[in-house]
Amino acid sequence: MAHLPLSTKIRRRNMALRNMMTFIIVIYYYMWSLLAMAYKRGCLKIEQRIKNIEQRNVRLSNLIRNSDAACISQLRMDRKIFYTLCEMLSDVGGLKATRNMSLEEIVAQFLYTLSHHLKWRDSY
Repeated sequence: MAHLPLSTKIRRRNMALRNMMTFIIVIYYYMWSLLAMAYKRGCLKIEQRIKNIEQRNVRLSNLIRNSDAACISQLRMDRKIFYTLCEMLSDVGGLKATRNMSLEEIVAQFLYTLSHHLKWRDSY
């Protein structure tokens, strides 16, 4: 087999280097696009979490902070008694707010569940 001329060897080597560099650049941009999508997805999750917290605060405000009529119809007690109950539960019972829910939200959710509960036999 005959030896290839030097210019052909250099051309093949340069072509191989060019192909490797192209491959590395494509992989580099692909990885950056994956990282950008992951970051965007994380930001969307944070935005969704903030939106959920705002919606919960609005619902809680409508439930216990706006009027006694809404509080009585939903929780079966007025706002003053509700806040007294929350204070008693925290002082005497040791109930504490968590990272995800305030004390008022915990008590309101519990009272709402109790006040609107239907028994299985009454649901027909």
